[in-house]
Amino acid sequence: MIVTWNADKIILDLQKCYFACTDPRMDGFVTWGCKQDLYRVKFALDEMLKKCPTYSVEQEWLDGLEKEKMWKTLQD
Repeated sequence: MIVTWNADKIILDLQKCYFACTDPRMDGFVTWGCKQDLYRVKFALDEMLKKCPTYSVEQEWLDGLEKEKMWKTLQD
């Protein structure tokens, strides 16, 4: 399979949308549209993940990400 996407680029694009959504200089019309885009991506991604197979190392990997998230929260 040839990978024609880049997860870091996708995340960067989503962060741009998030920053636009939380920009205090923007009005609610603009920021609401940004939040709607984030929801659309979330719902599409949730649906895709639901249909993907489960892998033997998946839960361990997810647990590691959850621990990283917890440590980051505790450090903030």
